[in-house]
Amino acid sequence: MRRTVKRAVAVGMACVMAAGLAGCTSSANATKAPETTAAPAEQAPKTEEAKTEAESAGEDTKAAETTGEKKDYKIAVLLPGPTGYFVATKEGVDAAAAEYGVTIEYADAQWDASKQLSQAEDFMVKGVDLIALCCVDSGSGEKIVKSAQESNIPVLAFTNAIGSEETGEYAGLVSYVGQNEVNTGAVTGEIAKNLLGEAGGKAILIEGVPGTTPQINRKKGLEQALKGSNIEIIYNQTSNWEKEQALKIVEDLIQKKMEFNVVICQDDNSATGAGQALKEAGMKEEVKVIGLGGSKDGLQAVKDGVIDGSTYMSAGEEGHLAIETSVKYLNGEKVEPVTEIRQVEVNKDNVDTFKGEW
Repeated sequence: MRRTVKRAVAVGMACVMAAGLAGCTSSANATKAPETTAAPAEQAPKTEEAKTEAESAGEDTKAAETTGEKKDYKIAVLLPGPTGYFVATKEGVDAAAAEYGVTIEYADAQWDASKQLSQAEDFMVKGVDLIALCCVDSGSGEKIVKSAQESNIPVLAFTNAIGSEETGEYAGLVSYVGQNEVNTGAVTGEIAKNLLGEAGGKAILIEGVPGTTPQINRKKGLEQALKGSNIEIIYNQTSNWEKEQALKIVEDLIQKKMEFNVVICQDDNSATGAGQALKEAGMKEEVKVIGLGGSKDGLQAVKDGVIDGSTYMSAGEEGHLAIETSVKYLNGEKVEPVTEIRQVEVNKDNVDTFKGEW
């Protein structure tokens, strides 16, 4: 009796499947199905197999819906200010957006922390699935994260870390994608020690926008690397990441007849300006210049001897990873709290192996 019921259910299931595929046009056919007792016993497993396949297909469809491989997510990308680096970053963001089928909306804060907070709040009201934030400074970044949490909008940070952790890990974030700025600053210190040797010398430090995470942590890493060496930072000034400002700083120091052996810059724009000023004054052979970032101009300056050393990481890769990680999170996949992108040393011996992006 159990076997008969099982077969009846199996045949009924077969009709249900047929209804989905061929319309099951006659209700009489469905009525006759239980009377077909002559069906060979070996056909029952086939029907059961079909049932299993149908269930499996349903589960696969459900899984696909859960992972959401192609969903039109809307991601707000907040940039701190205009630099060549972020032009390359945007190229990586746009490439990832096209790859994953998501919509990107940009906002540039022009290095104004209060403006960036306002931009973030506008996106929260407007409604986005996630905010990818490169903050103007850590303090404003923390405010944005807190406000976003209250609006139930996840935030991923990239390039500029939030909080005091050197790794960039921050409790309120989905993830941080970018470099460990302390490690990056330390690389420039190691380059300086290699260039000046045991004798060391006097250093000028040209910094980026004051109060930003890169400016603070790169300086911290540099100082850690120089500790115990014979290199002394005798003067520091900000160029706001601008070539012309760095050029003017070094020109002024030359006019004041300040003696120094190396100019350490927190970015390649500043390094090219510093190198140009020294070259025009006929002092480039005496004074070393160190940059950071691996820009097109920076790499060319290393080749030309205007800069003696720099670092490199891919801005495009960073932008791509920021969106890739965001999509993974929105799809319910596990993401790491930090994805570190490391800066590596660039010098005249290996410069040809790198391709500038910005």
